[in-house]
Amino acid sequence: MSALTAPVFEIQSFCIHDGPGIRSVVFLKGCPLRCLWCANPESQSARPEVFVYPEKCVGCGICTAACPTGAANLAKTDRERCTGCGACARACQAGARVLSGRDMTVAEVLRKVEGDRLFYEESGGGITLSGGEPLTHPEFCAALLDAAREAGLHTAVESCVFASREAVDAVFSRADLALTDVKHMDSAAHERLTGVPNETILDNIRHIRFELGVPVVLRMPTVPGLNDSEENVAAAADFAKSLGAPLCLLPYHRLGLGKLDALGRPRGEDIPLPDDARMESLRALAESRGIECRIGG
Repeated sequence: MSALTAPVFEIQSFCIHDGPGIRSVVFLKGCPLRCLWCANPESQSARPEVFVYPEKCVGCGICTAACPTGAANLAKTDRERCTGCGACARACQAGARVLSGRDMTVAEVLRKVEGDRLFYEESGGGITLSGGEPLTHPEFCAALLDAAREAGLHTAVESCVFASREAVDAVFSRADLALTDVKHMDSAAHERLTGVPNETILDNIRHIRFELGVPVVLRMPTVPGLNDSEENVAAAADFAKSLGAPLCLLPYHRLGLGKLDALGRPRGEDIPLPDDARMESLRALAESRGIECRIGG
């Protein structure tokens, strides 16, 4: 089996919203986008990072002694000096420091995932690659998908598909299902919200569906005041219809804010939560365009 490695920050078991059945979702670090509402800011950089939780610090000083660069000082971290080696997190017994991300081999990931094989077989589930952005590590993902399919597991990839065509082909040609994200249908707005335009993304989604022949689920985070206009949702629905794909509207949540605090990053602008009535209205609008639309998933 391939000796390739990639930085993984979490493997979640018993997931039901990232493809059919019960699934294990492998979250890889590294992403080319910088979405204003990012729920997993620890996934943006491909290198390991340390979460710091000051409220858990007991002031023992063990982290300071363990840190080889002098970056750790009780509940504070000099992020410029921190290399993400994890020495402070391994030393901390209070849980005030947690390392996010470690290099894993294909065999290590598959061994972890196959522990839940019984649940996959009974539910029609399998493995989903997510992130971050899986296409940041195309060779690793291709090898992992090959190994998963050889093991008889259903495979899905969740991706913003802002990547080269070579990376897209290497990964999605091995996937049973594509969960493709689009953040805004207007390219200028997409770039303002994520840091990149959307032309490559839309072209790659069409390529996956029509040239690679992989079933697509189109997913759009729905963020009040940023991309939840009727015009944008209608455009997303029309794009989904052109693909013969369902549209999933993913309500914005604030789980990423605490992670920003723990990473020592600013929170940015305050974004309100979407209300249920608004989400139902947008779902109905999308379905009026002749597609299946779901909230969540």
